[in-house]
Amino acid sequence: MPRIINILLIILSVSGIGWCVYRDVRIEKQYTGDLRNRIVGARLQKDGDLPYFYKWKHADGLRYYDPQNFDTLKVSNITATPFLHELFYPIAGLQQRNISKTWFAIEYLLLLVMGLINFSFAKNIQQNLAVVLTTVFFLYTAAWTSLIAAGQIYLLIPFFALLFYYCINRKNEISFAMFAGVNAAILLLIRPTAVFFLLPFLFIIRQYSWKYILALFVSAIFIFIVAFGSRQNRLYWMNYGAALKEQLKSHQMQGATTQQNEPDPGYQNWEGWDMKEVAKEYAAFPYDYNQEHGNVFVIINHAFHTKIPAWLLITSMAVLILVLTFLFYKQNTRVVSFSAYQVCIFAFCLYMLTDFFSPVHRFLYNGVQWLFPLLLLASGYNKKYLWIYAGIIAGLILNSVSLSFMPMENTLGEYLIFLFLLIFIFKYKPGPAV
Repeated sequence: MPRIINILLIILSVSGIGWCVYRDVRIEKQYTGDLRNRIVGARLQKDGDLPYFYKWKHADGLRYYDPQNFDTLKVSNITATPFLHELFYPIAGLQQRNISKTWFAIEYLLLLVMGLINFSFAKNIQQNLAVVLTTVFFLYTAAWTSLIAAGQIYLLIPFFALLFYYCINRKNEISFAMFAGVNAAILLLIRPTAVFFLLPFLFIIRQYSWKYILALFVSAIFIFIVAFGSRQNRLYWMNYGAALKEQLKSHQMQGATTQQNEPDPGYQNWEGWDMKEVAKEYAAFPYDYNQEHGNVFVIINHAFHTKIPAWLLITSMAVLILVLTFLFYKQNTRVVSFSAYQVCIFAFCLYMLTDFFSPVHRFLYNGVQWLFPLLLLASGYNKKYLWIYAGIIAGLILNSVSLSFMPMENTLGEYLIFLFLLIFIFKYKPGPAV
């Protein structure tokens, strides 16, 4: 009987994934808007131009055209780091329609690789099934569908975090130490706030040989030297820093610098996109992703009709991170040594706190980052934590539905996931899976 149940679960999972691929293909055809500013940023950098205050001019033609970059602001809508733009260099010369298709395929490839890596962590059929079911379930969340619709890049964060964790589990192999260092550097260069994910690993640094640690740090430093080595690259990062200050003013409504920009010419056919075909696709398969913002300052504003200053947000976040880290450290000093598995999930929760407390609006596609700790949790499935899994499933359900009677239900789902992951961290006891 258990074998029949397992076979049925596999069939249902394959069918569920098949439907999601079909759905996402239809969504991708409706124009992946945010992907465009990544490509424009990459092209500007390849051409030696500063991207973060770029505003389109008619003489520039279609190469830098982005219909979402027409407003009265001085700062551009380009917000990715210079290093992320460099990752897009290999495909930046393609037509935007082909880039969108390529990125869609890459997203599913990243998902497949993440699933396979977590399969390698699993030690029994229940854990393998948990990995499959978590993957399938996640494809139905608003986090995933909004990621596809926008052509966003947030799947890169859990992917490189997982590669880092995979590498540090090979404690006696110097080649994996070097690869861990490369992944750590990539994480920081894509998302500087990932430093809060990496710092807790200092708790387990003594579990590694000095050769391993040296190889990790040397390889990370090498990537940073490459990223900042040239004068032009340093200019890109300075331009990025200046843009962040303007973005903060814009999101906090603190008087961002404005200027007169050229109007959108409203091209209907450009780089493979036919906006009439986009409209037909939407009419045949309508999808509007929720523009819900899950930031703490947004929630406080909605609940209490008051504006919380950015400095108080950052201070509150820092205090909460320090308190959680202290409690985590005190609890684990009672055991023989820290578990890398536990540290990893805890570290990612700290990183996601920076997401929640960010003074810049986050969108539902930011939630796709939860895929990393959730797959890791599934790969270590243990029935003694069923009530915790139930809480996380409740969070995933809330992130997957649209309820007219419940405001911000998708965001509430994310906070539930965060809460029950924290509970797991403090309840977890290393031992054999059952």
